[in-house]
Amino acid sequence: MMINKYHAKGQYYDGYYFGSTLESKVYHLLKKYDDNLSIHPRLTLVDGKKPWRPITWKPDFYSPVFNQYIEVKGTLTPEFKLKMQLLHYLNPGMIEDIWFVTRNRSYRWQGIYLMNIDEFQRHLKAQEFKLIGEHQP
Repeated sequence: MMINKYHAKGQYYDGYYFGSTLESKVYHLLKKYDDNLSIHPRLTLVDGKKPWRPITWKPDFYSPVFNQYIEVKGTLTPEFKLKMQLLHYLNPGMIEDIWFVTRNRSYRWQGIYLMNIDEFQRHLKAQEFKLIGEHQP
C-alpha cells in the first residue's frame, strides 16, 4: 500500500493501481455492472505541437455500459480545476457525460456536481433499472 501527497492510500487490485481506497471502491461498484470498464483512459484535450506536449486528462474510468466517464476526487487540485475548465471550454456539454464521485459530502463546483459514494451507489442502482427497462420488449 502506498500513500500519496494527499494521504490517500493507493492499492493494486486486478492488476490495476488505484490511487485511493475510494477509487478502488468505485471500481468494485462499477465492475458489478460493467465487465468492459476502461481503467485510466487517456483523453487529449489539446494536441501537442513542438516544442509543446499535448495536454491530457486521465479520468479514472470509462463505462461503455453507462456511456459515462467516472472521475473519483478526494481533493480538487488546481491542475484538476484547470483541466475541467479547459474541457468545458473545448467540449461544451461533455462535463454532463462525467460522473464525479467524492468521499464525504455531495457538492457543486463551477457547475460540476460531485456526488458522495453513497449517492453514487444509489445512482448506479437507478441506472441499472433504466438499463433493464431499455432491454425489455
